[in-house]
Amino acid sequence: MQPIKLCSNCRGSATIMMVFMVTVILTVGLGFNWLVKEHLKASEGLKNKAEAILTARSACDTLIYLLLKGRVMPQEVTLSGMEDLTLLKALPLDNSPVSLSEGVTVRIQDSNGLISLTTVNSVAMQRLISQVLQSDSASVPVASLQDWTDQDDLVRLNGAESSYYRNNRSYPPRNYALQYMDELSFVRGITPEGYERLRPYLTLLPATGFNPNTAPDEVLMAFLDISQETLKRIKDYKAEQGAITEGALQMLTGRMMAKNKNTVYFKPSLFMDISVSAGQPKSMYAIKAGLSLQQSNIAPYSILYWQEE
Repeated sequence: MQPIKLCSNCRGSATIMMVFMVTVILTVGLGFNWLVKEHLKASEGLKNKAEAILTARSACDTLIYLLLKGRVMPQEVTLSGMEDLTLLKALPLDNSPVSLSEGVTVRIQDSNGLISLTTVNSVAMQRLISQVLQSDSASVPVASLQDWTDQDDLVRLNGAESSYYRNNRSYPPRNYALQYMDELSFVRGITPEGYERLRPYLTLLPATGFNPNTAPDEVLMAFLDISQETLKRIKDYKAEQGAITEGALQMLTGRMMAKNKNTVYFKPSLFMDISVSAGQPKSMYAIKAGLSLQQSNIAPYSILYWQEE
């Protein structure tokens, strides 16, 4: 019997087929390896996110407890006697970042240090809009905000009611108090860009007066109607002497703050915006909330809004 001889073309085809099969196997193997790595990475990310959620919620509970048990001062809440929970001596009320524990940062802002969209100070808000947005028609958004939240259809001077929004927008005014901060950008005279610039100086929480000790520079200038030079004197005094008092403000500005019996000045309100972020080296989960520390017959505090992201 004669041996079977393969032609050169057949040998070439077999080689090509072998190379093709090896390539397919390597491709499948590499793809599977990549898929496993991606699943492991996703699992690790979900684990870290879950840990950040639990950490943020736990830190939020701790922060509320510290605020309830601490002593409210003009600039901060002092925490003496709570060393078992935190090594911090005080929590500032001017939105300064504070490390509550490893990987957890908190901020607290007293509502009396901002301009409230619930208890609107029209004069201060008009000044704020003028200086932040460099606007010559700040009366328009202020009057329009009042029209947006009142329950009638009477148009204020420079304001806007349902007829304006029917003709220029695709929505009517709420005719009720603002339900969320971003709603301000719907009001006549406030653009989305303008709203983003104003947002750090505004709060949805009620203000019970004004506290220059927890107010940012822009709010100080708007509320007190002062110049940059006077602002610098106030900031220098705070850095050297501590809290601003009524006497100190009169000495620094040359005038007293107009007051009435229903307002609280130079002290925080019991309404506070808080934020808690968890994660290292960058935040993986954050909680923002509005608190009322006023005790009632059924609860030691109230949560007025709550947002997780």
